[in-house]
Amino acid sequence: MLMDPSSKPFCRLLAVVWRWKDADSIKTLGFAAFSARCLGPQLPGPKPNSNLVLAYAQVLLAFQYYLEKTADFYAEVVGGGTAGITIASRLAENPSVSVAVVEAGGFYEVDNGNYSVLPGLYPYSPFLAATAVYPQQPLMDWGLISTPQAGAQNRKIHYAQGKTLSGSSAVNAMAYHRGTTGCYQWWANLTSDKSYTFPNLLPYFRKSCRFTAPNYTKRQTPNATVKFDSSAFSAAGGPLQVSYSNWVDPALTWLQRAFASIGLPRSNTGFNSGSLLGRTAWIPSTINPLTGERSSSQASFLEQAISHTNIIVYTQAQATKILFDSAVANGVAVTTNGVPYIISASKEVIVSAGVFHSPQLLMLSGKALNLKIYASQRLPYNVGIGPRATLEKYSIPVLSDLAGVGQNLWDQLLFSVSKQVDLPSQGQFLAEPQNIVRATSEFLNSASGPLSSFNGMIAFEKIPQALRRNFTPAALAPLAQFPTDWPEVEYATGTSMTATGGSLALIEAALSAPVSRGNVTISSADMTTPPVINMGWLTDPASADAQVAVAAVKRMREAFSTIQNITIGQEVAPGSSVQSDDEILAYIRNTSVPLYHAGATCAMGKQGDPNAVVDPKARVFGVQGLRVVDLSAVPFVPPGHPQATVYMLAEKIADNIRSDTGPLFTA
Repeated sequence: MLMDPSSKPFCRLLAVVWRWKDADSIKTLGFAAFSARCLGPQLPGPKPNSNLVLAYAQVLLAFQYYLEKTADFYAEVVGGGTAGITIASRLAENPSVSVAVVEAGGFYEVDNGNYSVLPGLYPYSPFLAATAVYPQQPLMDWGLISTPQAGAQNRKIHYAQGKTLSGSSAVNAMAYHRGTTGCYQWWANLTSDKSYTFPNLLPYFRKSCRFTAPNYTKRQTPNATVKFDSSAFSAAGGPLQVSYSNWVDPALTWLQRAFASIGLPRSNTGFNSGSLLGRTAWIPSTINPLTGERSSSQASFLEQAISHTNIIVYTQAQATKILFDSAVANGVAVTTNGVPYIISASKEVIVSAGVFHSPQLLMLSGKALNLKIYASQRLPYNVGIGPRATLEKYSIPVLSDLAGVGQNLWDQLLFSVSKQVDLPSQGQFLAEPQNIVRATSEFLNSASGPLSSFNGMIAFEKIPQALRRNFTPAALAPLAQFPTDWPEVEYATGTSMTATGGSLALIEAALSAPVSRGNVTISSADMTTPPVINMGWLTDPASADAQVAVAAVKRMREAFSTIQNITIGQEVAPGSSVQSDDEILAYIRNTSVPLYHAGATCAMGKQGDPNAVVDPKARVFGVQGLRVVDLSAVPFVPPGHPQATVYMLAEKIADNIRSDTGPLFTA
């Protein structure tokens, strides 16, 4: 690993130990040892080993427990992930506002090191495996396992979710693009709110990120020229870094040619101007072009906020209940290493705990008439927000009967076709120990080379008529309900290494217009019990998803057939023996994995919509002072990779809160 205890992120973690040793400072700052203020300037002094730092932090935590068991803020965000850090950082820009972030995990630079920091090592994080038995990493991942998936050969799926500052923006594939104009118009229609149309959302997309054009000197690949629409970005945007990788996998240039051969030419504008359908594009990533490192919500928004605001972040802090006075949210019950305490909020409690934990936390909300009680005492009683039948099953009184909590789960399953190719590739290069020294040198000296790169190119389409004519009328009906510019399939490209050391090229397909729906629910009234997750893959009654998936495999095979001059031997997967529709579908059911884009379990909608959980300003129906801001609040999962939409939503709701609050947020 390139990172060691003397590296910059690790030293930032140490800084807090030397800054706040006295009891008065600890009392003022709350759990200072786990405050994100440790991201502040590095202080001089000795650098003890990590075990000593963590041990000292534990002492500080215990000391704080005896000094004061509550902390008070104006706004409190549960979940320091993609949306949570973004909205908290924006709210904290006003010096009159105190903002707290409660995060169950720690710092990914320490807990996952270069697997998260270096883009090229992202796919090698062992805990990203989707099998029910996998290499666990409890410092980074929640370890969530689905119920047996009826549409996937009854397999249980490990669904990785970032348990760390930055959330899944610390463990995702970093792809950055926006949805289609039609999908955002659909959002506006579902909420009766024109502010969700693409032209009205574009300022928030622009505000969140700073775009850097490709560096062709570092890319060194003439046939990987990028086309993009510079007007989709703003020079004043930021702090999230969006750029093109400083290295191109040679094998992917041939897959670009393959896509063009089957009717998917390169886009002239890229995928950030509201159009995806029928085109291929080199995809930008959330990578800092100057350092070559991942630009997560922590590395961008939080680092900026730490330098300019009074934001406080509690790490290793598990939220267990949202607290209410009557129907007004006014705090969160939290535990850190078994130590319970309460963080109160006078104005806003914002839940950004992710697609699975946000609905779980709503269902397991609590009530405390007096937040100054000691956290070690039992709260007066529990209440919940969610489906009445579910809450009553676990003896949780209903505060707000919302049938949609945990329902409407959208997910994009992923499957692939692969062949060996007679070309060098990123996967092959990084698998050879002798190449690591060279790759490390390139990265450290110029932020380039294979360690600085992950994403290549993606393509989107609706299944063409030649295959579509085989769809049943029952399958065509639900597909017709999507906006006309909404693609049904995303194709992604990548490489790996064969068992014999050769280069393996992959085309992966994801269902970007899934018809099947899943759900998430609870199995107890205890937040430490994992939620019950059913993705619902390939279970729609019309078999629309199954028919689209089979057609997608045929399209991937068609693409490979156009570049036979660089492929070697027989197809590796699914293999030449898999030919009939039934055989292809069996392969898909047995090998599909998540793209980790599940969402819509606290869906936004209109007042009176029986399935809506939050209104267009992300306020939870039936209570006050409570919002949900993450991908669970979006009424659907937009086509493709959703992180751009999540950053946008956090920016938009922060703006709504500032506007609603009035003079306090006036600049």
